[in-house]
Amino acid sequence: MHWKRYKELPANQKYDETYYILGLDIGNNSTGLSFYNLFENVSEPIDPSGGYGKPSIPTVMQYIAETKEWVFGEYALLNQGAGTEVTLQALTKRLGQMEYLEIDGKPMSVAALLGLFIRDLLASVRNINPRAEIVGIVGAVPVYLSEAAHDELIRTFKLAGYEKELIALVPSRECVLTHYYHNLPGETRNVLLLDYGSQEVRGGVYSIQQNIALSLSSMFDESIGTAKVDEDVYALFESYYHAAEGHTVESNVGQLEAFVYQYKDILFQKNIRTKPAKLYFNFVYPPFQETITSATAEALVMPYRKGFSQFIRNTLKTLQPAKLSTTSLSSNTKQLSPQGIDAVICVGGGFEMLWARETVQDIFSPSQILIHKNAKLVIAEGAALIAASILGVSSASHTIVEDSHRLVIDIGFGTDDMFLPLVEQGSFWWQQQEPKLVLVNSPVEGTLSLPLVGRASTGETNIITSCNLSLPARPKGTTRLKISVNFSSNTDLTLNIEDIGFGELYPKIDYVKDFTVQLIHGGQT
Repeated sequence: MHWKRYKELPANQKYDETYYILGLDIGNNSTGLSFYNLFENVSEPIDPSGGYGKPSIPTVMQYIAETKEWVFGEYALLNQGAGTEVTLQALTKRLGQMEYLEIDGKPMSVAALLGLFIRDLLASVRNINPRAEIVGIVGAVPVYLSEAAHDELIRTFKLAGYEKELIALVPSRECVLTHYYHNLPGETRNVLLLDYGSQEVRGGVYSIQQNIALSLSSMFDESIGTAKVDEDVYALFESYYHAAEGHTVESNVGQLEAFVYQYKDILFQKNIRTKPAKLYFNFVYPPFQETITSATAEALVMPYRKGFSQFIRNTLKTLQPAKLSTTSLSSNTKQLSPQGIDAVICVGGGFEMLWARETVQDIFSPSQILIHKNAKLVIAEGAALIAASILGVSSASHTIVEDSHRLVIDIGFGTDDMFLPLVEQGSFWWQQQEPKLVLVNSPVEGTLSLPLVGRASTGETNIITSCNLSLPARPKGTTRLKISVNFSSNTDLTLNIEDIGFGELYPKIDYVKDFTVQLIHGGQT
């Protein structure tokens, strides 16, 4: 049923046990599904495994050429290395590039492949109720999702056969804040949201009043995401394999990855500080056993523990001035103490790790911390609440985030009569910026100084810093540079400048230089 048709039904006809309103969080690493219980007025998670696995399932799919069938989720992970199967992971990250993959000799778009995954996942609703009819879906998406990826994800739902049921794609942080705030009686709250996902950790402080969440800070760190944790666990387990076997057989790589998926919890979810854990490498012949001590586990997690602790403190340090009229934050707030936070909302698979929860507990009091039983499903539950609100069956209000992290100036290279923009005014700092190719329209005599400037809407420019490069002597118009801008927060960015040469006459040299730049208040210099 088209969601607009369901919305227009009389109230007494909407409350039917066969109607399902869903929230769907399609993560790069795992996917969560939730439905809105029309009779209990709450959102509840859906376990596609029927209780035989975790409620959130890996965003993994596998094509088995011998039988020409697809398998999805946990089975696709655990079946790796068993034959000539094709295992596909991290599909969400590949959206927006119009990418095609070869499956059984035929090209298939990433959107079509992800559509197969969504279609199989939503079919699990019928395991709850064979007569189920999906009447509305809200999909949760990362805030950094590009417009191209956004459009391709909408096409994915169309290819899955749920174009009419898809109500909207909503930023994941709005789903979480809606889930938190919908039962509160309208008071102002200062909230720290920590989203510990696979690709990165994201943190933000929000001042919420009357379902408007003003973003006061926003940061991310790619170096401590669970994907990086998995890489380190894989390297540890592979070292044990090498010590026992003397080599890694290519056909065993998939089985080793499946082994990591099965047993990494020993290191992170269970407390092995007093008793060593034993691993049985039973996928090789002859099988062997390895013992992991508490010291080994602590050494593995210590860099992540320290990095996460510092990340939390950094998120509280530099805040945008609050603009809500009755907010408890003063207009010149630059830093919040942990005591100034009303709630710390912890979501994402990273909080399945014991040390991650302990890191938060070291900084905040128990009364401040909200860690749900399955932290991966909070986003999906919030998405289901938003869907129910839009369809008129819930009094919950959608909490909208007003972002104060738009740059107030253009940033680029310039002189008195020329300006080359790198990042435009109004951009969110967390948006991915496309690299720029620059042709230097002047001779280079071994050194080159590029003034990085900020340009106000009035046209006035101010020098932020000068980027001094060491390059070979070249005539005018024969030096080309590739310039990438990467923000780590609303006030900190890194310029990466690389020489790419000019054809065969002036070939590129192995020269790359990074410049760390600090802005003030998202672009005011």
